[in-house]
Amino acid sequence: MTTATKTLKTFLDSINSMDIEKVQAMFADNVTQFVPFAPAGTPDKISGKEKVSQTFGSLPMMFKNMDYSNIEIVETNEDNFAIGFAHADATLVNDMPYDQNYVFYVKTNDAGLIEEYREYMNPVKLNEAISQLSTK
Repeated sequence: MTTATKTLKTFLDSINSMDIEKVQAMFADNVTQFVPFAPAGTPDKISGKEKVSQTFGSLPMMFKNMDYSNIEIVETNEDNFAIGFAHADATLVNDMPYDQNYVFYVKTNDAGLIEEYREYMNPVKLNEAISQLSTK
């Protein structure tokens, strides 16, 4: 199992258990997060451990829980690069259900810390969830 594969598996497991401090500790100081389909008004690129950690620190303000299933992590020929796929069933903080399919792209440094993180999802479903949180 490659370094990036191990890191991505631990990362997803940590989000499943909502262990946000462990998630935040997995970022390198120079991490960059890309969310190409980010909702309007939110950045599609965030740089630096402090800012990326803040983003993940806000997960409990949106989700009561997160359950990634059907996780498939694809090893590449590079030790520090992995791609993952997962389905998420979650409960928003207003008790509304949220389901989503994700694609994750992770590059790690030699210590196994995440230097580049990309997350792809259906933006329509994400916008619906944000809308539900704003109206309830």
